[in-house]
Amino acid sequence: MNKSIERFLLAIAMLLVVSSLGAQTKATAAQAKSMIEKINVTAAKQRTIQCDFQQTKSLSFLNDKMVSRGVMYYDHTGKLRWEYIVPYSYVFIINNNRVHIKTAKNSNTIDIRSSRLFQGIARVMMNSVTGKSLSSADDFSVEMFIQGDEWIARLVPKKKEMKAMFQTIRLFFDSKKQMVSKVEMVEKNGDQTVIQLLHVKSNGKIEDRFFAIR
Repeated sequence: MNKSIERFLLAIAMLLVVSSLGAQTKATAAQAKSMIEKINVTAAKQRTIQCDFQQTKSLSFLNDKMVSRGVMYYDHTGKLRWEYIVPYSYVFIINNNRVHIKTAKNSNTIDIRSSRLFQGIARVMMNSVTGKSLSSADDFSVEMFIQGDEWIARLVPKKKEMKAMFQTIRLFFDSKKQMVSKVEMVEKNGDQTVIQLLHVKSNGKIEDRFFAIR
């Protein structure tokens, strides 16, 4: 199994489950339950999602930050397109039982049914978009926080593959829309990735060509 592909899929899975931090208040058990329920209700209504994103990666041993931008398309029938546009071209597509990754130089298609790991990753990815991941005790331990107009979910991975990569994941939600707006991932080596979702559009028509695997 290609380790770079595994790492990329795990990173995207962490993103879909649902920065600098100001004053936070840990939610009570009753507040956390109510917040997660509202997020789940909103997520269940999302038939399609499309948006732009900006990703900023900070390496623990460098002062420089690497910034990339792209677009994301999601369809509730089991389809996802995650595409980096600047400063490089990189396309990742999941279409039901197949994963397709395409770079400027080559492409690779994988049948996820051939790998238990890929099956698990696909499950986490789709459950995250439908709002089930915050309620999944098998995949993560979850704590909820309140910061101004934001809700923050702090996720600690339980699965060994994800624990080997990530210390924590923080999902930032707009408390009024109950939709994820930003994700912060801290890796085991101290590297940090922040992804901000921009210009989010829900339940619009997305052409099938965006999910086509060739």
